[in-house]
Amino acid sequence: MTSETENWTADRVVEVMRTLAKEDDLPAHLISGEITGKDTVETLGIDSLGGAYLIERLEDTTGVQMPDDFLDLTDDIDKIALRLNNLIKSAG
Repeated sequence: MTSETENWTADRVVEVMRTLAKEDDLPAHLISGEITGKDTVETLGIDSLGGAYLIERLEDTTGVQMPDDFLDLTDDIDKIALRLNNLIKSAG
């Protein structure tokens, strides 16, 4: 496994979200707004299209295909990071 796929934390997921926001794929307030691991996709204002962008970027970054049900709008960032780490381990 490369360093890109190891040790996904909430902070790493947030950095991906901030990058997508800078590219206008997620809401602009995510660029510099406070985001914690307990924030949910929905409360951050990310809709299903934004979720698709997030999944695509995570797939590109990790090289791991995400299942269709990987992301739920009620998921918090901590849960996304945990699920991502588990998925990477199982794809190992």
